[in-house]
Amino acid sequence: MRSRLLCCALFALLPCATGVLTAHAADAPTCQRWNIEVSCSVSSPAVVIGEEFTASVVAKNSGDTALSNVTLRIRADQGAPCVSESGASTSILIEKFEPGESKTLTAKFLTEGMGVARILGAAKDSLGWASGNCACTVEVAGLPAIQTEMSDKDTAGAEKGVFRIGEEFVYVLVVQNDEGTTVTPDLKVTFTLPKELEFVSGKSNSKVTVTGAGQTAESTTFTLTPPHQKVTFELRVKAVSAPASQLVKVRAVIQTPGGVALATEVESTTVQ
Repeated sequence: MRSRLLCCALFALLPCATGVLTAHAADAPTCQRWNIEVSCSVSSPAVVIGEEFTASVVAKNSGDTALSNVTLRIRADQGAPCVSESGASTSILIEKFEPGESKTLTAKFLTEGMGVARILGAAKDSLGWASGNCACTVEVAGLPAIQTEMSDKDTAGAEKGVFRIGEEFVYVLVVQNDEGTTVTPDLKVTFTLPKELEFVSGKSNSKVTVTGAGQTAESTTFTLTPPHQKVTFELRVKAVSAPASQLVKVRAVIQTPGGVALATEVESTTVQ
């Protein structure tokens, strides 16, 4: 009898694998589970060096007990310092984390070298009983080699050089893969017009479209296969007034969707 009582006493003190074992007078011992599931994701699996991307870490209380003072953290492990705040990490404190509840933390990162950028996520309660970790990566490519050229022409495609107020004409921009060995990352073109010109329409010789209004226009994204694929854009504009110097300048910037400028073309046109 004494041996049986000793076994019961020892059983009541044994810890549970995922929480704490508790005993009630009328019930069998029950197990409280402390557990946090952590996962992370990035806005793009591949970016160009110097381009920003965002990463998010999600923590879920997958146990059956509320947790107190859970720290949720996201940080750069290699290749991409955090730019959301000073330093290489950012975090939030969850004072009470209910069972089944999820919290998300998102930060911006800026690539600083070619290769693989790795982001780490972690969550841990104040007692250290529940924690989780995760990692996600982004491929960072170098700047692609592209060749660009822009000129102004009349609507029939002929070189003219001088245009009148009220006349419509086009800017022709050619963007080409310059002897590259791989497909370029996603690219797009943004056009900026002076106040003396107004956007009319835009098109390309491929499936890339151009939309705009007033003094700005933008293409959809596209890629260029090696070694020489090119896309030709036509931006149709209207001269609405003449500048004091009779010279206007149109700017075309070829860039990544994240805003890294790869090439810039400026074309000057005489408007009288």
